[in-house]
Amino acid sequence: MEWFLRFNSVLDLIRPVLDILVLSFLLYKAYSLLQKTQAAQILKGASFLALVYVFAVVLRLATLEWLLRVMAPGLLITLAVVFQPELRRGLEKLGGNFFIPLMEKTADMNIISQIIKAVEVLSRHRTGALIVIERSARLNEFAETGIHMNADINASLLISLFHKKTLVHDGALIVQNKKISAIGCLLPLTDNKNLEPMGTRHRAAIGLSEVSDALVIVVSEETGNISIAENGQLTRKLNLQTVQEYLLKIYQKETTTWQRNLKKLFAVRPSK
Repeated sequence: MEWFLRFNSVLDLIRPVLDILVLSFLLYKAYSLLQKTQAAQILKGASFLALVYVFAVVLRLATLEWLLRVMAPGLLITLAVVFQPELRRGLEKLGGNFFIPLMEKTADMNIISQIIKAVEVLSRHRTGALIVIERSARLNEFAETGIHMNADINASLLISLFHKKTLVHDGALIVQNKKISAIGCLLPLTDNKNLEPMGTRHRAAIGLSEVSDALVIVVSEETGNISIAENGQLTRKLNLQTVQEYLLKIYQKETTTWQRNLKKLFAVRPSK
């Protein structure tokens, strides 16, 4: 009993620090999920209003303080409505990043080989292409904007779908569960004003990578250069070997020791 009392007294001492650390971590994760999106700009505006309110309280500006206090409920509702898409995608992404890696990801060299073959031909013939590979965050809402397929990944099929004479060649092709799920899909364009001038395909690739953890392969119609968008960043002028390395990160088995232990912990045990 004595050790419990000592432990509780120590916990009382560190509880404020622990409280601050946990809150700081949650705020940091929220900011990381919202940064580089349209919601981030709104968040900055809300933070500015919060600072103005603190300023009004400290200087006892009664009218300004009253006005902000009256506006607060309406602002919270407005933020909830505006943030709804980002919050949903962010929570989906956060939850997916925690649980999905527990799945066994076996190397599927055939899929990688087919994608590489298709990208090589598309690049050589300067055929514009936008290939999206789903990871943990679901892309169903974007797949629904195109034509449903559910086809095996095949180099010849990929090349033909992006042929300039097809009606869907300007849209994105989405890969889900190791299948071509949809073609001719519409992706959100990035709102980042600091980017160098680029085409719609590249802006769409960056836009999707800002709101999901998808890997997006872009083939330029003007130059044939290959680019990859991931986590809001676009890496340009890649060779096929580098593209293959990106794909291996997705399809190759990647489980750490703690992930394997956690999987064992939640594994369903047969009843005796």
